[in-house]
Amino acid sequence: MDGDSQTATLGTGATAEPVSMLVEGTVVTMDAERRVIADGAVAVAGDRITEVGDAADLRARHPDARRIGGARRYVIPGLIDCHNHIAQALCRESTVEDFPNIYRIYIPAEAIQSTDDVRVSARVAFAQLLRAGVTTMTETTCTVSHEEPIAETVMETGIRCALARGMWDRESRLAGNYEQITGKSWYRDDPAALADDLDYTKEFFAKWFTKGEGRLRPWVHNLGVPSCSDERYLATDEMVQEWGTGIMTHINRDREEVELSVSLFGHRPLEHLASIGALTERLVAIHAMLTTDREIDLMAEAGAKLAHAPVVCTDIMSAVTRVPLMRARGITVGLGCDTIINDVLKLMRIAHIMHNQAAMPLFDPYGFSCNDAFEMGTIDAARLLLWDDEIGSLEAGKAADICVIDANNVRLTPSTDPVATLVRYGVGTDAESTIVAGQLVMHEGRLLTIDEDELLDEAEALGARMIAEMAPRRYVQLGTNVDYL
Repeated sequence: MDGDSQTATLGTGATAEPVSMLVEGTVVTMDAERRVIADGAVAVAGDRITEVGDAADLRARHPDARRIGGARRYVIPGLIDCHNHIAQALCRESTVEDFPNIYRIYIPAEAIQSTDDVRVSARVAFAQLLRAGVTTMTETTCTVSHEEPIAETVMETGIRCALARGMWDRESRLAGNYEQITGKSWYRDDPAALADDLDYTKEFFAKWFTKGEGRLRPWVHNLGVPSCSDERYLATDEMVQEWGTGIMTHINRDREEVELSVSLFGHRPLEHLASIGALTERLVAIHAMLTTDREIDLMAEAGAKLAHAPVVCTDIMSAVTRVPLMRARGITVGLGCDTIINDVLKLMRIAHIMHNQAAMPLFDPYGFSCNDAFEMGTIDAARLLLWDDEIGSLEAGKAADICVIDANNVRLTPSTDPVATLVRYGVGTDAESTIVAGQLVMHEGRLLTIDEDELLDEAEALGARMIAEMAPRRYVQLGTNVDYL
């Protein structure tokens, strides 16, 4: 038996449960050796992977196990979404080609939703993700009342989640050029709001680290330098060190944010966090499109990470994040859907095209490879979430988070390089089965934890109401055929 087909086995006595499932196909492990096992299988007992190896060998030793997948199937690690806003799942149409849109549409669209509304939005987003083979997602809430219903819906639907929560304690104002004739940019912090939110965050962590049953891990969401005090960044850094999680922060996303930071603190946003000691290995920078060489060096030195949502680079008309350079400097980068396209396979292809375009003038065909893109949706995404001991690769002892891709079509077959094939030609609808913590949550194209017919009725009603309520906030009305010439 050659090295690529040797069976990796969980140590004797590590599990008392019998193997209940064999997930068969061409196994893309994403382990340290990046093994790809043709005619392979992943053995699952309870919520764990117990063995990864030759399918015939595993079938012979576990004849009673249920068999999933098979010929012309790819078995890959459950895909990982490193950034999302679940409550914004049904407001995407309201933002189409209408700029700027974050504070004028996205945030108000989230704010108008009741707890029942946000449960619908959450089920829609989780259905999209699970159907696309995404087993882990990352939520960054902006509304306190939404946090509990989102967390409860995570547990109901079976998805895995890093749920980042937190409210701002800083008010700030950027004075435009003409305003500065008589005024200046300013900020003021609210220590009482900070104290209250830190107390609530501690309670939230204590509750959901237990109630989350290992599938939901609380994180901290610091919205950004314009909205969060230095004291908040430092206090939450201490908190996440104690709990073993991290901080998500939107940063270097738009010019106004950078200009405000330079005006008030004399530093760009990432430089400011470094200057106060808040740029650490537990900080995940979200977006960071407008990041300089100096700031990239600071991120690399600190071990900070990047959640990259490639579609948002164009959706908010900012800039293309310098991902190849960041990866070359050793920064861990994970892909994020940010509700716009809840399909990590599509994101891989978008990122591959986007970052290779930047390399074209230099004729650098290896500046950003298919393997780079695939890592950013699997093992590197797991490292970003400080969860790579459990997810991101198919290895004995890890959580049984698995996606089966149906390659029984001329788009994905034949193939001699499954990773390149999936990045270049795969889409989320190719996912045939999705397994989270050893449980089938989607199989043969059918969701098993969500009543999709009922959900579609609820989603249509909520979506129509949100579009109607956001329409007056748009500059260009939906359906308008704008003549740009």
